Amino acid sequence: MKERPLLAAGLVVLAGVFTIGLTFATVELPYVINDFLDSAVRNPGFDSQANALNLLKTELYISHYRLRLIGYACFGLTVLLVVAGFATRRHGAAAVGALALMLPVFAQFAAVMFFLAGLGLLNLLWLPVLDISFRVQELGAVIRAPYQLWRWLFRLVGANGYWPAVYLCIGGGLLIFFLGTLAWLRGRARKEEVASAWVYRFSRHPQYVGWILWSYGAFLLLLQARYPKRSWGIQADLSWLLATMVIVGVAMLEELEMRRRHGAAYEEYARRTPFLVPLPRAVRRIFALPCRLLFRREAPGRRREVAAIVSLYTVLLIAASAFFYGGGWAAIAGGLTSAEARQSRMEELVRRIRERPDARAAYFLTARLAGFGEPAVDHLVRMLLDERVAVRDLAAEALEDRASARAIPALIAALGDPSENVRSRSQHALVRLDAREAAEPIARLLGDRVPFIRTGAVGALAALGATALVADTAIAWSAAPERWVRAECVTTLGVLRVERALPAVAARLHDDEPEVRQAAVIALLRIGTAAAREALRPAASDPDWQVRVYATEALRRLGRAEGAP
Repeated sequence: MKERPLLAAGLVVLAGVFTIGLTFATVELPYVINDFLDSAVRNPGFDSQANALNLLKTELYISHYRLRLIGYACFGLTVLLVVAGFATRRHGAAAVGALALMLPVFAQFAAVMFFLAGLGLLNLLWLPVLDISFRVQELGAVIRAPYQLWRWLFRLVGANGYWPAVYLCIGGGLLIFFLGTLAWLRGRARKEEVASAWVYRFSRHPQYVGWILWSYGAFLLLLQARYPKRSWGIQADLSWLLATMVIVGVAMLEELEMRRRHGAAYEEYARRTPFLVPLPRAVRRIFALPCRLLFRREAPGRRREVAAIVSLYTVLLIAASAFFYGGGWAAIAGGLTSAEARQSRMEELVRRIRERPDARAAYFLTARLAGFGEPAVDHLVRMLLDERVAVRDLAAEALEDRASARAIPALIAALGDPSENVRSRSQHALVRLDAREAAEPIARLLGDRVPFIRTGAVGALAALGATALVADTAIAWSAAPERWVRAECVTTLGVLRVERALPAVAARLHDDEPEVRQAAVIALLRIGTAAAREALRPAASDPDWQVRVYATEALRRLGRAEGAP
């Protein structure tokens, strides 16, 4: 009799250890690993998506350290684990594959700028997907629907549902995982063939339910962060969706195994117990409809049927994400709303923006106005003429993000605005629109009183192909006293690919500032002549590691282009 309490206590402790480990993996471990990796692994430390220069530097960095090969190999191994697990009844392999697919979710806990820095190295696993687009993860955005419904219900009573959702999912998931683990351990200790007590009366796979709920809470935890850089904010929607669908598939495979091993006993248990969570009978029949149509049964009876059903539902969820979050639903909703109602709504937003003393609130109101697309351009252009600087700044920022050809005349006029922010944002918007007619007005900003406007004009003219207007200025300013001016002008000379600028660019390889030397290496790569290659050779032994990396890769690329060894 004395052993029973000891055994029960031991099982509780063991289940608690598993749960505490999962809690630590959620709350603390990501930050510990991130701090270690951020200090141990070199990374460029910039936003890789900010501009063409950073994209090129990122590519050189990835190429130098063979990160693309590593990432593609890891992705292939993960897919292989999942496929092999389904094909060979190795459920553990498929579960490990699901966990690997989930890892990029935790990569977003990294408070770093470069998308592969610190814990962001986990993004290597998804590099084949990120190579397509950083926005591919949005194909899993349908997973946000339950959370958005939850937030809507809370807003009805004037409350914020974010933290309750996080606490409920993470706390509830860990509790269910703990209870499921404890019930399973008790069943094994009692030598029960099928664990059916406690939480197993409400779910045939409570640990998986707990894992799914906990991981969804971890995903929601990421939504609270305000990522100011695009690279920081790589979404994790598709990662979570695919990982969860694999886990559901693993649970279905275990169903087949349990039926094979225990026959009628498990069939009887399955008839009275939900698969994952209790659902009304009508809902269960809807979820089972594809299986009935394809295989004429309520649940998959073979491994290939499991693979087919899981794949079908995954495709349907991705399609729903593409439709509802890719503009399809907005287009339908817009079509159901009259033009007069949309116009009235936009005018209301403009009024609220002009009356809003809170800059943050006004920013979000402007973003909502810009979300109307082309119909909002006229309103933004009028805001660009407002007497208040704050309103003009908001309009210029919105037009920079959502540039429209209809706004070009107003943006050219705004190049003379008293606000330096308006001038700068208008300049950027014109470059995004490739407004060649703006070259002459932008050239006048080369004499602007604000230094960053002058340097921005150099880069803008280069992007617009106005070589004659800017080449001599960029060459002259490449030796300016300010570090950032030298770096910008050297970068511009690389964009222009002006061969006569080669001596000025090569001279910057001996600059005191590593940032300027890095810019010179990239510029010489872009100029791409034999003389540029010769000038690059000393940079391969530069004291700065980034200069060495970029120079080594630049020499390799130029050597391949020339057929040199």
